[in-house]
Amino acid sequence: MAENTRIRIEPDIEQYLKSQSERVLGKASDNVSTADLTTLTNRIIYEHRQAHQLMALIPITRIFNWITSLNPGSKVVNLPTASDQPKLQPSKVEDFDFDADLADKFEEAA
Repeated sequence: MAENTRIRIEPDIEQYLKSQSERVLGKASDNVSTADLTTLTNRIIYEHRQAHQLMALIPITRIFNWITSLNPGSKVVNLPTASDQPKLQPSKVEDFDFDADLADKFEEAA
């Protein structure tokens, strides 16, 4: 269930939302209410999420590299693929004994 939360919208974002009202809601930007701004925000966030998921499915790097390989004399550098990227190593387990000792000293002083 949605929760009623008041937030402040920056003027440039409000202007952008109002400019999208004709496309999304079919209302002129002059007739947009605050409830319409909420609807616009939710729908634009949903569109962004859908576009992001779609872009994750398309292998843009491989397509770009294939297109640039069609012209061997081009000066365009191939983009690295995900398999070329270095793997992140898991961080070492941290020892919090020093932090605990320091906290104990502050509690004793208080």
